[in-house]
Amino acid sequence: MQDLDQSNTSSNLGHIRIVMVNTTLPANIGSALRAMKTMEISQLVLVAPKTYPHPDIDALAAGATDLIDKIKIVDTLEEAIEDCHLVFGTSARSRTIPWPLLDVRPAAELALKNITEHQQEVAIVFGREDRGLTNEELALANFHMTIPVNSAYGVLNVAQAIQIVCYELRMASLNICSAETTNTSTDKMPVTDQADMVWDEPLVTQKQMQEFYPHMEKMLEDIEFLDPQNPRLLPLRLRRLFGRIQLDRMEYNLLRGVFSRVQAMSHGTWKNNNNHNED
Repeated sequence: MQDLDQSNTSSNLGHIRIVMVNTTLPANIGSALRAMKTMEISQLVLVAPKTYPHPDIDALAAGATDLIDKIKIVDTLEEAIEDCHLVFGTSARSRTIPWPLLDVRPAAELALKNITEHQQEVAIVFGREDRGLTNEELALANFHMTIPVNSAYGVLNVAQAIQIVCYELRMASLNICSAETTNTSTDKMPVTDQADMVWDEPLVTQKQMQEFYPHMEKMLEDIEFLDPQNPRLLPLRLRRLFGRIQLDRMEYNLLRGVFSRVQAMSHGTWKNNNNHNED
């Protein structure tokens, strides 16, 4: 049973990627790799690192250098998470709009639940050493994740934070496997905090949602509900709403169709071709 649990844990953790944004110190990349390998997480995506490659990465990886060849380099955070279904943005402070916020342990449990039940791809995003993630970057996440540190000295190096998060992810996976609750034969959707139900459509990816939001905002502009010169917090609040819901494919296509119909009607270009004749 232990070998089976370890195998399932390895499979589950293979759906998780660590994303580091604009990392300045190469040593932090190497230390992150070392932290990841100890917890059997192997996917690292670097978003526009300041210095890469660098000897310090190899030196600090110390036994995890095999993961260096697996590193993916991208230019934007959107690219890093485009095929993910669930994204956690790490944050140590409150923002303009409160986002759904989870401590690292329940966040890890949620991530593994979605992996085991839906086979979702999950990203955990870490920001710059000096200032973390921007509000715009955090708005790309479904949830914000925080580590409950000492309030009098809440200072964590980014590699240390990655170690803590990876540990919690591994423990969540081991707990699920040992309890034999993993069931990949049916796809379930969290309806409430207490109940799941069998779901008939896959959830959409972040890439699809990054096409959804501009379409929705353009539709709202066309009907003069959103002022593009003074949008205030409306786009951000809508992103929070739909990020929390997690649309499935059918719902996504339905809403995109509604947006297109509303736009066509607002422009006077929609024609109802239904002739209402019975066959």
